[in-house]
Amino acid sequence: MHMSEQLLCWNCGTSIEDVPRPISRHANCSQCFEVLHCCRLCRHYAPGRPDDCDEDRAEPPTNKETANFCEYFKPCSTAFKTGNRIPQSLATEKFDALFDDELFDDESFDDESFDDDAKKAKRDQFDSEKSAATHTKESTNPFDDLFND
Repeated sequence: MHMSEQLLCWNCGTSIEDVPRPISRHANCSQCFEVLHCCRLCRHYAPGRPDDCDEDRAEPPTNKETANFCEYFKPCSTAFKTGNRIPQSLATEKFDALFDDELFDDESFDDESFDDDAKKAKRDQFDSEKSAATHTKESTNPFDDLFND
């Protein structure tokens, strides 16, 4: 690897120059937490080749995104590609976005028309209204009155 080539996380593109060398199988990206000692960061990773690896002596794992003990692992500075993100990361983002949207009952709330401060204010308003509704609800269970005094 040349001095000018910076080592980036294969999944999110964050610099991993601060990760001690050789990269441990326990090392994770500080930004996306994906494992780093895996086929996807290795210079021998070659999708389409047998076992997706161009090192004939290697016994690559089935899952290319999991940590492994491969003796031929060599980090590659060009492993990150813009569309590289694994489905788990994308699924997590979509899951989070799904529940962020459910926080708001107001259909006029449009992500593009509000800045982050406006979104936070809207969330805070929703949370306080939800909290107030929970606390003002009168008990319909007679046993609740026994324990709430």
